[in-house]
Amino acid sequence: MARDLDIDDRPRAPSGVVAAAAVMAVMAFIGLLLAAGCAYLMFGTDYAVIPHILSVRIIVAGLDALVLALVILAVCTIVGLFRLKVWSRYSITLLGLLHLLVFGFLTAGVLIARFKSGFAALTVPNNPGLTVGEILVGLAIFFALLALVGVWWIIYFNTDHTRMVFRHAQIGIPVPDAESKSFLGLG
Repeated sequence: MARDLDIDDRPRAPSGVVAAAAVMAVMAFIGLLLAAGCAYLMFGTDYAVIPHILSVRIIVAGLDALVLALVILAVCTIVGLFRLKVWSRYSITLLGLLHLLVFGFLTAGVLIARFKSGFAALTVPNNPGLTVGEILVGLAIFFALLALVGVWWIIYFNTDHTRMVFRHAQIGIPVPDAESKSFLGLG
């Protein structure tokens, strides 16, 4: 007969899993704020921030629903990560791939817009020492950092140690060395 695990006997999430879950929680909260703000701009305002064109509203509502679905998936994944569920490891890997693709394409798009547009040399009206091109490069760096978060999740959650932690938690045996040796969990 299998013995019930006491609180002290349960495997603990390594620091890399906790850090990844914390980063995902912040991103899910920002996504929730974006989805709520977009819904408010569509339905709660009298002035047309989003045009009253049916096809535009359908596309915006669809994108808003997609963001909300990703936020729900992220929250479920966070809960699964703290419980060391195997499905959550696959889920965060998939979300990391999605992060890499979306923010990688945004980085490339902003850099292409910066180098191909004629607006890069324009100065910002309130700050003549700052150009639109510099703002676009800063935005590209921000998007690249978000894409690197996806790379971190893909690599970390597919290392042998992390897979072993989730596998051992699934079958209920103790993990030999549950603490990762670095912040990213790659050491």
